[in-house]
Amino acid sequence: MMCRKIFSVIVSLVFGLTVLGTPLFAAVVPLRNFGGGTAPSRVVVKFKAGTDDAVKRKVHAMHGGRVVREIPALGVQVVEVPAEKAKEKADAYQREGSVEFAEPDCVAKALEIPNDSYFSKQWDMNNTGQTGGKPDADIDAPEAWDVTASSPSVKIAILDTGIDQDHEDMAGKIVGNVNFTISPTVDDFFGHGTHVAGIAAAVGNNEKGIAGTAYNASLMNVKVLDDTGSGYYSWIAEGIVWAVDNGARVINMSLGGTQPSRLLEQAVNYAWSKGAVLVAAAGNEGSKQPLYPAAYKNCIAVAATDANDQKAAFSSYGKWVTVAAPGVNIFSTLPNHPSVVGSYLGVTGYGALDGTSMATPHVSGVAALVWASKYGTGNQAVRKRIESTADRIAGTGTYWAYGRVNAYNAVH
Repeated sequence: MMCRKIFSVIVSLVFGLTVLGTPLFAAVVPLRNFGGGTAPSRVVVKFKAGTDDAVKRKVHAMHGGRVVREIPALGVQVVEVPAEKAKEKADAYQREGSVEFAEPDCVAKALEIPNDSYFSKQWDMNNTGQTGGKPDADIDAPEAWDVTASSPSVKIAILDTGIDQDHEDMAGKIVGNVNFTISPTVDDFFGHGTHVAGIAAAVGNNEKGIAGTAYNASLMNVKVLDDTGSGYYSWIAEGIVWAVDNGARVINMSLGGTQPSRLLEQAVNYAWSKGAVLVAAAGNEGSKQPLYPAAYKNCIAVAATDANDQKAAFSSYGKWVTVAAPGVNIFSTLPNHPSVVGSYLGVTGYGALDGTSMATPHVSGVAALVWASKYGTGNQAVRKRIESTADRIAGTGTYWAYGRVNAYNAVH
């Protein structure tokens, strides 16, 4: 799971894109009811280049598959197969000479000095010891804002449970909405996506709420997790493709799964090849186990630190993790209407959450700041700037490769 806040049952559902499985059909049973590793009735199939449509239809008919959606940019078809047969059918498709790869479609879950009224609560941006932590164990956001607060032309795509459409700290920020889930709305009735979006780019200097890391950047609401906080890998892949094809410079994925996927990797590589910076949560399992898509080479994998610049106890770690960022007791936006997270916390509008889900949008925000600086010449340059200017706090080289991100160092 990616985002964590003293939840017992709900936290495992809410804040972390941990791979699930054994679902019935998504349109009938909420995805949160699934458990295991793969979705039993869906596979993704990529035929080799040049394969005739008649051949594709014949292969599908042979294996009892029905195409339910496609991802043209990746040449992938999402196929419904008989219940409980996903692994078996994926293996059968893989044996066909016309197929490049086939795999079950896994299920994932969501892993949370301006004049803004709650800015004093944002130790992650400017740590004065206000929460009992270590002064300056933060990302030096105010210092960075003296250089740049990013630009509306820099779009950050939030691939998550949706974003509250009329929140006071989101109004005017959302320049694109799309929904790849079975939810009837692009809005956020879970709460995770709105919290993540606020950390990345909530409006700054509006005398309300909080200030996001890149508070002048624009947001793209790419709903790939439904109102229970779950989603298929194929939804995420579609979201990645849509985001970069519609101008996203940064793609935030506060989600992940333990199952590797060629589909997700190809989607990540596609977006990287189109010039986007991709940032993903490392996970909240407190282990070295790689999480995907974070572990793919074209993603920046993010671990979480606390207000003392120590690795958060729950944060996953290892040499596959790129950088760290604040992820404990992070105060940010929540839907102004009832949501799963808000109902648990007993609040609307704003609240604090823990998790690598919360650490990740700090890094996405820093990427948006760098894009608007003299260093924003391309995604490789932006990524290198983030990595090379990170503060080498304790744990660097063991828990993560480069250190805890520093926004000011990255842009000055």
